[in-house]
Amino acid sequence: MGAAALALAAAVLGGFVSLVSVWFTQRSAQRLRELEWAHTERHRREDREQERQDRLLAERQAGYIRFSAAVRATRDVLAACSYDLLRSGTLQDARRAELAERWNAYVVQHAEAHLIVSPEALVAVGRVNGAVRGIYSLVQRLDTGPAGPEVTLEELQRRLDKLWEPLESLREAMRTDLGLADPIDGTAP
Repeated sequence: MGAAALALAAAVLGGFVSLVSVWFTQRSAQRLRELEWAHTERHRREDREQERQDRLLAERQAGYIRFSAAVRATRDVLAACSYDLLRSGTLQDARRAELAERWNAYVVQHAEAHLIVSPEALVAVGRVNGAVRGIYSLVQRLDTGPAGPEVTLEELQRRLDKLWEPLESLREAMRTDLGLADPIDGTAP
């Protein structure tokens, strides 16, 4: 009986070891699958976040382009108004319509800029907006009639000439925000 009991005990112990081995193998495989799933999920989240950041950057870049184009188009029509006022003392209806159209487009782009620009670029947007609004107001007063001491064609030309400085600051702020210029020396990477 001793040898038979020993053989039975060895068989039971061998079966138990086999079961434990299978359990450990399955548990290890399950743990490996969980780690792989967590790794894959982390990469998916990182990819989604990167896509979101890329999309926001592209939207901000497009918004900067639209705002910059609207500012420059508004500046161009204001300069044309200056020329017309110098030449004839008043604006023709076609020029007034063009000014109104460009001004409305500028106002829309300025409102959009407030939603997308960085806080640093927002300061530059504010400087440009103040300058452009001042020029627009001056053109309106020169066109509609009696001018005060500060409402002159010379003042209009001075303001138009001074507008280039805030426009340059705006361009640099936008480029810096988009990572296209080094904020210290202003050179492209």
